[in-house]
Amino acid sequence: MTVQERLVRGALAAHGVAVLGGVVAAEYVDAPLFSYLTPFVVGVLTAAAAQAASGAARSGPDAMRIRLLAVVYALLGVALGFVLERSTGTLEGSTLLPYAATVVGVVLWTLPPKVRVAAED
Repeated sequence: MTVQERLVRGALAAHGVAVLGGVVAAEYVDAPLFSYLTPFVVGVLTAAAAQAASGAARSGPDAMRIRLLAVVYALLGVALGFVLERSTGTLEGSTLLPYAATVVGVVLWTLPPKVRVAAED
């Protein structure tokens, strides 16, 4: 599978999840805890969908491309939530922490797994 094909597959999956996540996030914009937890979950789910659909490894250059793609789509999904909710602008100071929570969700989900070395006795 080529890199472009992996990116397109990841983008299609990330787009669908980000749009649905944005609609859900619109319901929790002013909630005290959920205004940060919901964007975090949108980031995690968007990254998971992009990673799974792309079929890329969790480390290496392809994984970095998918991770960047997931960040962009997750941020756009959360921004859609702000647009749908209409109480705050998408680039106001109060939106920076939800956007940061989104990026943290993507990064934590797509971190490469640690290689465990078996102890020799």
